[in-house]
Amino acid sequence: MEAPDIGTLRLCLGFAGLLSLLVMAALWQARGRVPGTGSWLVAAIMSALAYLLPPAVQWPRPDLGIAINCSLTLSAMLFMLEGSLALRGFGDAARRRLPVVSLCLAILALMLISAGRPWLRVALHDGLAFLLLTATALTLVWRAPRWSWLPAGGMAMLFVALGLLLLWRGLGLLATGMDLGGADTRMPPWLLAATLAWTLGWTSLFPALVAATEGESLRQQAERDTLTGLASRTAFLRLAGVGADRQHGLLLLALEGLRTLNSSLGHGTGDRMLAAFAVRLREAAGPGTLAGRLTGAQFALLLPGLSDRADLLAAADRLRTALSVPLVIGDLVQIPEFTLGAALAPEDGKSVERLLEAAERAMFRVRAAQRTG
Repeated sequence: MEAPDIGTLRLCLGFAGLLSLLVMAALWQARGRVPGTGSWLVAAIMSALAYLLPPAVQWPRPDLGIAINCSLTLSAMLFMLEGSLALRGFGDAARRRLPVVSLCLAILALMLISAGRPWLRVALHDGLAFLLLTATALTLVWRAPRWSWLPAGGMAMLFVALGLLLLWRGLGLLATGMDLGGADTRMPPWLLAATLAWTLGWTSLFPALVAATEGESLRQQAERDTLTGLASRTAFLRLAGVGADRQHGLLLLALEGLRTLNSSLGHGTGDRMLAAFAVRLREAAGPGTLAGRLTGAQFALLLPGLSDRADLLAAADRLRTALSVPLVIGDLVQIPEFTLGAALAPEDGKSVERLLEAAERAMFRVRAAQRTG
């Protein structure tokens, strides 16, 4: 069976570019809230243009057309890198917009400047493409969560493979051009076939990566209280498994006066009070302590490694002192008023549910004592 000729491969690559563009557009429409999908859509647009321009456009100056084509492919790879950084949550995507656009313009200028020496232009293109593809692959797999190993790892292998092939071609062109004063810069069939496989590969794997990312984001949102950033009630109950043979303390805190604050100054002020109190609570609890928001104004701390009830009461006193410092909320200076109840495992219960019940009973006793006092 004869290998496909260059014309057939270019036609297939053009269709692959259009398919990639359609998939990315549909993905952006359905999953646009996932960071990075917009950048990948821009990359798909640039890639499709680069794949379709050679057979569709007759340039008055062929060197100009090739330079623009090289600029489009490199810019597409740059936006893939940017999209991967945004998808993985590395850095501030908004601050990278201007540098990314500036780099695209710099790439275009570099390709146009080297247009007089085609072998040098293509060698520069392949070297830069290797760097961008390798950086994207590393971004996808660097400390990648377990749920994304399969799509991220597959995409990374595709990017590294194409990058190595381009580097090999670029080094060959550079060596030939320096030795002989010129080189054959036509894209070989094997590189067209590799680019076709790469395009189809990342187009099929990227939706799976986005779906996994969105699923993990929704799971994290369900486990985190959106106002305070503490663990939600569901997450706290799941993470606060208490062993029967170890001492654990649980502190239950109820922020008082929130209803009055909401009615007098508005719910916005009440929300800021809750958020500020949560920050103070997290700071006072220190590392290794699980903190959660159970209901509107009720918080809980799980203290591991306590030896006895005296340690629990000492920890409660330290927390009470730290939380009693006034909070500054805009123009309002508010001293937090709260009620605290404590429970110790396994004496007061061998499960977090039992400990919460015991701590709540202790809290009721404190309130009763305050009313009678």
